[in-house]
Amino acid sequence: MKSSRDIKLFFKRLKKMNNFLVLNAIIIVAISISTIYSATITRTSSFYIKESIWAVIGVFSYLFVTMIDYRKYLKYYKVLYLLNIVILCSVFLLGVSRLGAQRWIDLGPVSIQPSEIGKVLLVITLSAFLSTYFKDRVVGIKSVIIAGAHMAPVLLLILKQPDLGTTLIILMTFSVIIFMCGLDWKTIIIFGISGMAFVPFAYFFLLKDYQRQRVLTFLNPEADLLGSGWNVTQSMIAIGSGKLYGKGFLNSSQSKLKFLPEAHTDFIVSVFLEERGFIGGALLFLLYIILIMQIIYVAETTSDRFGKLVCYGIAAIFFFHFVINVGMTMGIMPVTGKPLLLMSYGGTSLLISFIMLGIVQSVRIYRD
Repeated sequence: MKSSRDIKLFFKRLKKMNNFLVLNAIIIVAISISTIYSATITRTSSFYIKESIWAVIGVFSYLFVTMIDYRKYLKYYKVLYLLNIVILCSVFLLGVSRLGAQRWIDLGPVSIQPSEIGKVLLVITLSAFLSTYFKDRVVGIKSVIIAGAHMAPVLLLILKQPDLGTTLIILMTFSVIIFMCGLDWKTIIIFGISGMAFVPFAYFFLLKDYQRQRVLTFLNPEADLLGSGWNVTQSMIAIGSGKLYGKGFLNSSQSKLKFLPEAHTDFIVSVFLEERGFIGGALLFLLYIILIMQIIYVAETTSDRFGKLVCYGIAAIFFFHFVINVGMTMGIMPVTGKPLLLMSYGGTSLLISFIMLGIVQSVRIYRD
């Protein structure tokens, strides 16, 4: 009898799944694969094939994670926190350096980026920590400092790689989660002013030379058109040449003629906008807005504090990746090398994106 009830409960929960959430993601990935194909077809066909394989793995991972009761993460969050530290430390022992940073671990035919895993595990453990020790609401400065102490080891390990882009996303995601806990406005204003005052110190004493150069390039990309300003300038040329309807599929001249570096990764949006124009870009951005709003809706309709905070954290990760990457390609934000989730080429990024959506779906079907 118990087994029969469990089966009925399982299928009842399956009916609660928001199938449009994963459909939305799959549509974006389909657009991604076609754009990767267009951006790399003159060099190799392996990129879009690899991304297609990762997409299939991602969908199966999404289904697997969906079936796991998200409340188990709350039960074992301390173990997950230690696992996160171990994973991030491993990059310094086993990682390889690329473009001046040690962020990747090579596993034969594939590479993984531990910081991508780290930020998701941090959302889970931070949400669990806040749900456990602040059952009602977070109030003031002391609460933020305690929560910040939970985040600090993970943040410092990622910053040491160095990975400034992920560090910024974690800080902004932390701000969203702590705000949704009920932070009072007095504390928000104090930390806001403190943060602005800290910016000059960080620029002169914490940023590396190439990171400061990225900020200067953002402020004036024309100052070094053939050097640090090349990527952003070529990206803006690609976007502008797409006009209203775009040049058409496979007609992205900036990537075909190799004017636009990293066309299939950091600047994939530039390729898409050159081929599909303003109309195509508006539709793509709408897909992201709908995806993020669906995650927020799950958060808003969940009474469980832990599930609510996890969903807000995941929504924040998607949102800030979108804002930073798109802003970077349009020249309105500094270049940080952050991918557009579900769109930019990268196996780890794509897999983690589907896993995050699986966690959101789990909150939807297992919430009380």
